[in-house]
Amino acid sequence: MKTKEDFLTDPEFVAWVKHPNPQLDRYWSNWMAANPGQVGELKLAREILLRVQYPTYQVPKGAREEVLQQLLREPERLGKRKSTARENNTGWGWQPAGQFYRTAAILLFAFGLGWLLTSVEESLPDGVVAEMYWVEKTTQPGEKLQLTLGDGSRIWLNANSRLVFPEKFDPSERTVRLIGEAYFEVEKDSLRPFHVETNGLVTTVLGTSFNIANREGFEIAISLVSGAVKVTEKTSADPVILAPGEALHHDAGSGAQRVGYFDPKVVLGWKEGWIRFDQASVNEVLQTLENWYGVEFRVKGSRPVGWEFSGEYKEQTLEEVLRSMAYVQNFRYDIEGKVVHLKF
Repeated sequence: MKTKEDFLTDPEFVAWVKHPNPQLDRYWSNWMAANPGQVGELKLAREILLRVQYPTYQVPKGAREEVLQQLLREPERLGKRKSTARENNTGWGWQPAGQFYRTAAILLFAFGLGWLLTSVEESLPDGVVAEMYWVEKTTQPGEKLQLTLGDGSRIWLNANSRLVFPEKFDPSERTVRLIGEAYFEVEKDSLRPFHVETNGLVTTVLGTSFNIANREGFEIAISLVSGAVKVTEKTSADPVILAPGEALHHDAGSGAQRVGYFDPKVVLGWKEGWIRFDQASVNEVLQTLENWYGVEFRVKGSRPVGWEFSGEYKEQTLEEVLRSMAYVQNFRYDIEGKVVHLKF
């Protein structure tokens, strides 16, 4: 297993990060596909190399030329001092020359130290090597949030969800992490792919719009509205490519997945304030209502296994929604503050 130190001392890896070309891109892409378990260390090493840059220190105008001229003239002066010293029998006259060289050494050291401090100060964020600052945005049940990232990408975060993203994106890629549900409109950037990590899946795009639902106890659903996305499981090298109108449903437990079409009105309705169900199970309905209204359901009796419900609601109270459902699905309910008692 390679560590980040191994990558940092590999000349071919350093050359690829600093001066990429098609041949090196091909080699390291194949290497990552063959060694998925070591990609994390590779990315960390690449991040360190990209962040530790060495800008040229700008010394005062003419200072270098002056030092150089002084050094070029010094042999002539030194020769004259030697001749004078022999004539006067006073020795080699080394002291003035030594004093000059000591001064020159101090100046050169100062320039070098200035360059070093400048490079460290500009390349390391707040004195931390390869540190990336992450921002976390969360929504509570019943709350939604819209935000714009530094690259211009816009994200709508659904209720009871969490999004983690870097304060400043990496020069070579853009990566965010999602728990819950969010809709993405990704700003196009052909040089920096956009990655969304969700419970073992990585969705990769350049510029497109899509919805990801990653709720505990349910399949991960990735629904593509426009453009194209590539979805890869971290333990597999075989990606799934989605076309607009298609959705990938992935079971994080078993790894089983399927691709099918989706109804944008149902999947994306939450962005416009709609609650829409299409043959939804009782668990799906209750979790949606818990997140939407910020309540907790306590169920008495057995939950119907074959229970399917279809319907849509906009700007209605929880009481109105439950009254409508109870009439169709034959259950009783009682609302006590933030707790809803349901009996089948």
